[in-house]
Amino acid sequence: MKLKTKNANWPRLVAQWGVIAFILILAFFPSILNITTPDFEAYCPFGGLQALGSYLLSGALSCTMTSAQIVMGILLFTGIVLLSKLFCSYICPIGTISEWLGRLGDKLKIRFTIKGFADKALRSLKYILLFITLYFTLQSNELFCKKFDPYFGVASGFNSDVVILYVAISIALVVFGSIFIRLFWCKYLCPLGAISNIFKFTLFFAATLAVYLILLQLGVYISYVYPLAVACAGGYIIELTGHQKSKFFPVAKITRNTDSCIDCQLCSKKCPQAIDVASLKTVKHVDCNLCGDCLLVCPEKNTLTINKKRNWNRVPVIATVLLVILGITLGSVWEVPTIDERWEEPEVIENAAVFNQAGLKNIKCYGSSMAFANKMRNVEGVYGVATYVKHHRVKLYYNPEILNDEKIQELLFTPQKKPIQPLAKGIDKVYEVSLTLENFFDSFDFSYLSILLKQKTDAVGVISEYACPVIVKIYFPEEVKNEEELISILESETLTYETTAGESTVKLKYEVASKPEYKTITRNEYVNLLFSPYQSVFNKRTSYSNDVLNSYLLPLGKNRGLRSRFPYIVSHLSNDNGIVEFKTKLDSTMEEVAEIFYVDTLTNEQNIIDALLKDSLSITYTNGKTAKVKNMFDFNETLSASNQPENK
Repeated sequence: MKLKTKNANWPRLVAQWGVIAFILILAFFPSILNITTPDFEAYCPFGGLQALGSYLLSGALSCTMTSAQIVMGILLFTGIVLLSKLFCSYICPIGTISEWLGRLGDKLKIRFTIKGFADKALRSLKYILLFITLYFTLQSNELFCKKFDPYFGVASGFNSDVVILYVAISIALVVFGSIFIRLFWCKYLCPLGAISNIFKFTLFFAATLAVYLILLQLGVYISYVYPLAVACAGGYIIELTGHQKSKFFPVAKITRNTDSCIDCQLCSKKCPQAIDVASLKTVKHVDCNLCGDCLLVCPEKNTLTINKKRNWNRVPVIATVLLVILGITLGSVWEVPTIDERWEEPEVIENAAVFNQAGLKNIKCYGSSMAFANKMRNVEGVYGVATYVKHHRVKLYYNPEILNDEKIQELLFTPQKKPIQPLAKGIDKVYEVSLTLENFFDSFDFSYLSILLKQKTDAVGVISEYACPVIVKIYFPEEVKNEEELISILESETLTYETTAGESTVKLKYEVASKPEYKTITRNEYVNLLFSPYQSVFNKRTSYSNDVLNSYLLPLGKNRGLRSRFPYIVSHLSNDNGIVEFKTKLDSTMEEVAEIFYVDTLTNEQNIIDALLKDSLSITYTNGKTAKVKNMFDFNETLSASNQPENK
């Protein structure tokens, strides 16, 4: 008689396909989700666990990590203790792809299941990889898993966080390993699988953590490396010597009614993990992730159940959905600071005033947060800083007798000016449009505004000045004839621009807060306004008075467009101990020229010319390393003009 069974576990398939569909939409059609810059690790529980470890250890959050990931990590632990490895079963895209590729291997009759000693030995690899991943993450406060994670590598388009070789190896292991070997990545290499198993051994994990915390409370300093090593080694040992069975946890387990079981073996054959379900009364196997495939295929009603409960078969998928919803909700309303630095005593902080500012786009990761905190340390009256990268927000603790909110806003703002494009020859007048912009806070805003104006207008320059709101002055070669169009451009909702990694889209929230004011200035006035001199001193410049120095004037010509490379020529010139300063200024024709100061008893004009014309530049990096690079400057035309040394 043919047994009546169901082959498709539709709730699980819907969950798996839903995750894959979400990732594809995020990658190719993010606008559908009202997302400008896709974040493929936004809800990664493993990243959240690493970030939580970094935060508890150092008080700082791993770069780009937010509260959402931490919440997902905590809920991952909760789900494992109460139910099982639900993430592995219903959500993980690598697990899903591995299962699908495994079915291909089965159809081709080339997939096999590793057993015996080889299986036990290979299981150690995921614990070793887990130790390495957590160690380097906690050491650097950056997610080490990004370097080799096959999902992140593909989803991010192999961005700068990825080590191409590592990811290429990982992808090959996932693809070919899954086709030829049952769930090769999941069983033997996945660090998330390793930490999930440690969570399954809940009493062991809790005891290890408790001992470590107690010792710290008693004043016994022990590096986190030791409990980490104990957890990884202990997890592996328990997985082997415990016959791969977790005794108490998770709470929910597959149970088999031996009285009604007809020993058809369908449950064992259907199990993706190759667990021999038909031989067990209670499935305590560490690989069981409560996928429910065995429950579905069983032809005898109520023979296979969860905890002997007849109506619990849909509990895992329902719990998965609820945990994800809970994680997204909590992650959106609760935010952990990326850093929380305080350099005054607690009693001083208690009496401090608090300043909050969101929208600071330069607060985007741990590194930029620390740079901001170090800058604020040097400000008298500031006692501490907390940053929140998700909303680009900062919180400052300050002395209200020294500072106030307006003074702090001015401290945070850096006035800037920038030519957007060259002013064409023959234009004698420039038209200034002055207005104020809301939600304009930092150098990133200035950069975005410059790009926006270059893309959508014929503006030649822009200046920002501090005020509340910020004053922005935009310069045009012709009169602005359509004020409404200009305002509409300035209030664009998004900006898309090219980067070395491809296209990037950011949200803009600028609002024109005042009616534009118009002014006409001369070409020379405009050039003076927008000019920013470059200066670098070296070789003990301060030990020489101006009257003992000579200067050599060097027209820059087309080289003025290489301002960002000036440090290269400066480093090269500094190899001559007689050269002590390099700066730029405007000459009488309003053209930018370089002025090189030197001591004539140590060097001469010809040495300077020879250095400028060399095919390669000898440079010294800030770390002390030296190198030769191709000379990107061309001074042949400018040096053909007569340059006379000037006594200073």
